[in-house]
Amino acid sequence: MLCDDLAQLLFPRVQNAPSEAMQASVRLVLQMLVQGIERGLGIEQAEVLPKSWDILCRSGLLREQSLIEFALARIAEEQISRRVNEGRPDKFGQIAAQMIDSKDAMLAQSARNLLVAESAIEWRTPENLTSQMPAELLHLLLWRVVAVFQSGSIGERRDYIKAGNLFLAAHDESRTLSAAAAKLAYFLPDEVRPGLNDPISAGLSLYVSGLAQEFRITHERILRFIDEGPVAPFLTLLRARGSDPKSALSILQYLRGDRGDDYRLALSLEQFESVNVDQARSTVLQWRLGAEATARAG
Repeated sequence: MLCDDLAQLLFPRVQNAPSEAMQASVRLVLQMLVQGIERGLGIEQAEVLPKSWDILCRSGLLREQSLIEFALARIAEEQISRRVNEGRPDKFGQIAAQMIDSKDAMLAQSARNLLVAESAIEWRTPENLTSQMPAELLHLLLWRVVAVFQSGSIGERRDYIKAGNLFLAAHDESRTLSAAAAKLAYFLPDEVRPGLNDPISAGLSLYVSGLAQEFRITHERILRFIDEGPVAPFLTLLRARGSDPKSALSILQYLRGDRGDDYRLALSLEQFESVNVDQARSTVLQWRLGAEATARAG
């Protein structure tokens, strides 16, 4: 295991190895997820780290790619939201707020659910983070935490399996931010749907959901494309949608702000229209197929 860890640190497969800041941020999100589950199980909390944290780390039970993806997406979501909110957007003028008064009961309820989810996620508590987990991912992490306590190696002996089942039964995936946004985006009337192409009028979660549905890429991956590293992947998405350089620049400035790592942006925008829309869509399709193949292999 030492050799494996060293090999990954010395020869990372990504172009730029994860920075210490990124490692610390991911670790913090994972700690909050474990803490949220422990609280849901009724476990008395330790002062600093979750009680099961040390064993989970040493046993490699937190190395799941899907867990890391979820953590990275939450970090990206927080960063983008912070930048967007600095501009004081008119949230009452955004699609979700407008749809609350719709005569279509399903549409109005979907809009309310999205606004409730957006409000909840602003409070980055362990409970709120775990409430945003897809059921499959929550199931995976929950039973690993339960296994630590059920073994009796730490904490008092009691029926953690029953507590785990109750925790899962209370989890409603339809109320997660990504699910609420996907449902509203799906039911939007045709005359409103063009607003999904504009993050200012759509709002962050609904804008991301529109991209996710159009290209069949996960909500989490879209958030990462917007916020992380080189701007090229997000520009490719925008070109695949048929955006011109002016609208693409406007969207980038709104969601990414002025970033030092976007030093190639000017050159990328000069070459933007030379990329055929069909070619860009083909590239995005290859990303999706590659991600699906990786998920199956995992």
